[in-house]
Amino acid sequence: MVRVHDLAGRPRGTGFLADHHGTVITSHEAVDGLARLVLHAPGGRHCVVDADAVTPLPALDLALVPSEGLGLDPLPVTARDRVASGTYVTLAAGCWREARVLGATTVTYTATDRFHRLDDALELAIGTAGRDALRLGGGAAGGPVVDAATGAVLGVLGTALRSAHRDT
Repeated sequence: MVRVHDLAGRPRGTGFLADHHGTVITSHEAVDGLARLVLHAPGGRHCVVDADAVTPLPALDLALVPSEGLGLDPLPVTARDRVASGTYVTLAAGCWREARVLGATTVTYTATDRFHRLDDALELAIGTAGRDALRLGGGAAGGPVVDAATGAVLGVLGTALRSAHRDT
């Protein structure tokens, strides 16, 4: 896992290495509005990245961030296009927590530039402590949602998402 901070050291979210080229995947909300960001890996390794190097994908609430020297292995990412209801997942929200996929839903993500509609966001059943850890600004944004059975990344946590019936 990679922690994403602003230059002042404030946590913005997390991410994960997706390939051997150093690409970190995180949520758009973790990097939105930053001129520069700092990626922190376990063992004290870090990398400063200019916003110009980031590939923002706000319509998906994702960002691709190049990195160097973090010393991490990439996580496997699933190739499937749907995740079945009832699938158990793990996610980093304060600590590693288990959740269950309830299904897919449409949500709205508000970036600094405009609103974005995201179809097929995974709605998760997670306990109260997990829900509290997923609050906006809590540092969980951008972390991987991992299939508990296979270890493959199924999605990326978004904490700034809103659905028609509740915060997601």
